Amino acid sequence: MLQRKNGQKVKRPLKNKIILAVFGICLMIDIFCVVFNYGKYVSINSDYTTELAETIINTCRLVMDGDQVEEYLNTGKRDTNYYVIWNKLIDYRNTNKNIMKLSVVNFQEDGGTYVFDTDLTQEGAFLGDFRPYDVRQEEVKNDLINYTMEQSLVYNSHTDIYIPIKSLYNIPVAYVVAGISTDTIHTQQREYLLGMAFSITGITLLSGIILILFMYKNIIIPINTMAAAAENYAKNVEEDVKVSPLQQIHIKTEDELEHLCESMRKMENDILVSSARLINATWNSNHDSMTQFYNKRYYHEVLSKIDKEEQVGIIYLDIDNLKLMNDTFGHDEGDQIILRAANVIHQYEQLGVECCRVGGDEFVMILRETTAEFVENLVRRLRADKHNTLLDASKDFICRLAVGGAFRRGNESVADTIKRAEEEMYRNKHARR
Repeated sequence: MLQRKNGQKVKRPLKNKIILAVFGICLMIDIFCVVFNYGKYVSINSDYTTELAETIINTCRLVMDGDQVEEYLNTGKRDTNYYVIWNKLIDYRNTNKNIMKLSVVNFQEDGGTYVFDTDLTQEGAFLGDFRPYDVRQEEVKNDLINYTMEQSLVYNSHTDIYIPIKSLYNIPVAYVVAGISTDTIHTQQREYLLGMAFSITGITLLSGIILILFMYKNIIIPINTMAAAAENYAKNVEEDVKVSPLQQIHIKTEDELEHLCESMRKMENDILVSSARLINATWNSNHDSMTQFYNKRYYHEVLSKIDKEEQVGIIYLDIDNLKLMNDTFGHDEGDQIILRAANVIHQYEQLGVECCRVGGDEFVMILRETTAEFVENLVRRLRADKHNTLLDASKDFICRLAVGGAFRRGNESVADTIKRAEEEMYRNKHARR
């Protein structure tokens, strides 16, 4: 099975499906071609056998006529002409190795009476010899007697063709029977079948392999490349890879796969743009644009999350005399004071500390998984920071950060902890005025 990098297994790889489909199609084509061609070959051989037999019989009819045959049947006597005809038939049979049987027979109710027979062995027949019907002849006895026999009789080693000889008055008097050997034909048919099966199978197998290689190169490899790039997309985004796998692949098939690859690249760009926009939108929805601290909306969300936490500390900060600064020197100068305060607070950000701007001049630092000692120490450091004073000493008044902190008590709500921190901040503010 194909193993993917994410641990999943492809139960039915496309490569296997294509191989099975191609070989299935090739097998059907192979079978069809073999059966069709072999059927045509057998039909041609059968036609050849019939034509050969008819040619033999028609040739035999040229050396005899029906009246002579009828006379020999009636008298049972052989004359010089009889032997001339008989020798011609024997010579004609000997000219073709495929002729197994050549005879002239008159069929009656119980069998056939021979006029001529080219079989010179003891099994052969002479003029007037009677032979009963064999099993195949018995099936068509009526046709033989009535001279309506049109079919050939097929035996294991030969096929018999029957064509009647007619008298001068166009009355059938006997059959010329030609037996054509089928052993050679059957051997040729088997050899032809094997040769054709091997050749067609070889051609279809080679064609199938070429087709599979073509499809593997032009379909499977591009698809697997795009699939691997897509699977590693998230990993590369996390690792901040400058060039993603999708941008690195180059498929030049000039077809739908190349178009699909380009579409995936465009989709990736669209996703990156949308992700960037979403990140910016999420950041803007949770942060104060001036100070880069969390905003008041996020502040209230955090409070609902930490309501059940025990080790929570709150540090409340306020810029003293900011309103007076705005009234005296304008809001632009006031904004600079806010930025200075933000810079001071930023220096104390660390893991587990979230800073929020909850008003124009108010900030809250939320400490999670902390201790009362850590909160007290941080408050002292903020108050002692030399940058705590935000306005030059030459001014008529002082702008500085007032700081107060509190650690959550046993059954105290977070809101009460914040209130104590705020009260501590106000005491710090009034103590230094």
